[in-house]
This record gives sequence, structure tokens and C-alpha cells, in this order.
Amino acid sequence: MAAFQQRHKVFAPKAVNLYLAGLMTFFVILASGFPQPDLVFAQTPEKVTVTDMAGRRLQVVKNIKKIIPLGAAARFIVYMQSLDLVAGMEAIETKWTTAGRPYGLATFAKAETLPVIGAGGPGKLPDFEKIITVWPDIVLAMGIDIAQVETIQQKTGIPVFVLSYGTPGTIDIATIKEAFRTLGQLLDRNARADQLIATLDSLKKDLADRTERIAGSARPRAYVGAISYMGIQPITSTESFFVPLAWAGGRNVVDAVGRTGHFFVDPEKLLAWNPEHIFIDAGGLDKVADDYRRNPEFYHRLKAVQQGHVFLIMPYNNYHTNLEIALADAYFIGKVLYPEVFTDIDPATKADEIFSFFIGIPAYTTLSKEYHGFGRVQFDKNGHLSF
Repeated sequence: MAAFQQRHKVFAPKAVNLYLAGLMTFFVILASGFPQPDLVFAQTPEKVTVTDMAGRRLQVVKNIKKIIPLGAAARFIVYMQSLDLVAGMEAIETKWTTAGRPYGLATFAKAETLPVIGAGGPGKLPDFEKIITVWPDIVLAMGIDIAQVETIQQKTGIPVFVLSYGTPGTIDIATIKEAFRTLGQLLDRNARADQLIATLDSLKKDLADRTERIAGSARPRAYVGAISYMGIQPITSTESFFVPLAWAGGRNVVDAVGRTGHFFVDPEKLLAWNPEHIFIDAGGLDKVADDYRRNPEFYHRLKAVQQGHVFLIMPYNNYHTNLEIALADAYFIGKVLYPEVFTDIDPATKADEIFSFFIGIPAYTTLSKEYHGFGRVQFDKNGHLSF
């Protein structure tokens, strides 16, 4: 037996154990000389169930880091100071433009550095493949048809969260506040949402407090004309319960008609009302100027024209409602109608204060290049307007 073990070098158990221990020690020493890789295990992001403003229930990641805004949602992202989360934008946001859309001053520089995920604009679907390439945590849609929203979500596999302004063309403060709160919770920007709501309430209260002691009979009768509606319109284009005029405590002569929203009035009806003040939406100014050249007699029959009480305000509906312009308009209207209680207000300065808070930029001078700024409109005897 001893001879067999010697010939075949059979190891005893003790020898085997010593051999294995030495081998393991060798590999430990060898491995210690090389950097060890970190083991990273992919974790599925935690998800939560949320309900959007269209009542749709969605599964979204709890900590949203990347978003794509569609439609008017980009404006609210500016209001929420959340451009840092944006990972892709529509082409319309890459254009440096202020015409009725001052938030574009805040988005265009950012948009130029991001992937373009579609043309943008009313009724236009984005590029599904480009959205998938960006792969945001969520797509935010505002002012987009629900059927289109469902199509976008189905084609991309990315949750599309619907935000709302309320009825298009109107200023629905309750819905706007709800949108602020909803975005604050969704994006973890609750503090900014609270700021927006508090400032909006404060500005509205300030306007109301200034005129609360003025009797209804002492409030000048006013008319707002040339309001854009599916394009520029003439002076007969108006709106009942025009929000900036209501905020300023004015008496809108068309409220007596009993209709809501936008409509056209008969020129003879405007003459019959003969308001003391007329405010022209600057978006329709060219239309008014052309009409005045053709029919100056009509305008000179209006008391407001005769007394030099026709004024320009800025249009606030462009790619949906620009809340900051509506508020600035209200302060200018208040200054015109009730100068005695707005003595501390310079409309241009107040506009920049409002713009700076909502969009981060004092945009009044830039907007004035587009719309001539707040001021008086003069109707000369030769059929021309001056500002």
C-alpha cells in the first residue's frame, strides 16, 4: 500500500487541505493588487398613481426628473420655474418671439439647446419617435385634444398628463390655481405653486381694494374692441365680462347684452351705447386703422374718440392665455378709469414687476415694440391713427 501511494503520489487529507489553503491565499493576494469593480444593480424607479386634470389616472415615477411640455404647457413650466426639468421642446418654443407670448423670451434660449420633438402649434401632433428618443418621465399637455393625448401616450408608451386652463379664451382663475397646485405636487415644486397663487390673489385684491368705495353710478362706462378671435378683428369684436376690465372695476357696456364670451356687435349698437372710454386690443389695431381710413365719420360720432379717451391695451390670448399680460392690462385700465386711486401706479413699471414675477423677465419694453405699449390712440382728421 505504501508503495502504491508512493508511485501514484496519493495525497493524504491533511496535505490536500494545506494545498487548497495555500492556493486560496495566492488568489487573494493576486486579486488585491487589482481594482475591484463596483456592482451596480438597476432599480426600477418607484411609481405612484396620479390623476390629471382630465380625470385620467396614470402611473408615473415618483421623482420626476425629465419632462416634455406640449401645447401651452411650456408657459406653465415657465411660471413654475421648472425649465431645468425640460428635456425636449416643440419648434415653436425655439423662436425668439414676444407677440402676445412673452414667456417665449424665457424658453427660446433653453429650447435651442434641446431636441425638437415636433413643430408645435394648435392641432399639431408631435414626432413620436423623437419623444421616445428623449424618453422623458412624463409628457405634460395643455390645450390639446384628449383624443390626441391618448394617441401620444399609446404611440410612445410614456404617460401624458393633461393640464387645463379652463374654457379656451377665458380666464378661469379657479382652474388656473388648480393647475398650479397640481404641477406643484407632480414636480415637487409646491413652494413655487404657493407663491403663484398668493401673488395672483394679492394682485386681484389690490385692484379690488382700490375701487371698492367707488359707487357703481360713478364708474365710467367702457368698451373693449378689436379683440382677436381666430385672427385679427375690427372694433366691433368684443367680449362680455372682459376680465382685465372687471378686475379694474370698470363697467363694461356689453355686459348688459346677457351673452358670455366673445361676440360681434352691430356698429349702430356701439353708437347707441356711446361709452366714455374705449380700449383697443393692440392685436387688432391694423384692422381698426384700416376701418378708420374707410369710415372716419363713424368713429368721430363716438364720444370716446371726440374726447380723446381711446386707449391701447395688449392682447393676452396667444397660444392660450398669458396671465401676466391680463394682469398688466388691468392695472393700466384702472389707471385710466380711476387715476385718483392709482396715483402710485406707473403702468409700465407695474407691468415689468408682474412679468418679472411670472416669467422671470421684465418684458414690457420688448412687448411695446410689438404692440406700441400702453397709451392713448389719436384719431386725426385725415383718417390716420397715432399713438
